[in-house]
Amino acid sequence: MKWFLYGLSTLPAIIFFGGWKLADWAYLHYKCEGGLKHLQACYAEGYNIRPFLEFGLFFGQLLWLPAILSSVYLAAKVYEKHNKNEERNL
Repeated sequence: MKWFLYGLSTLPAIIFFGGWKLADWAYLHYKCEGGLKHLQACYAEGYNIRPFLEFGLFFGQLLWLPAILSSVYLAAKVYEKHNKNEERNL
């Protein structure tokens, strides 16, 4: 159960940092055109991925550091609660 909670605590970092890197890769791989402010419609397998690219390229770059810090904080809280429960069981 504790590993599930550790996994949940890393979600902010995975969503923002991973989303940024994935959007950056998709922008180059699918040869999308336009800058961040004037991004043109970009299609991957017939699906417009422009909203994903906008979210990943803007919010991912903006919030990756706070997301990593919050993930570290959440993981520390999970670790603290886990150790408190072990001490109580002794």
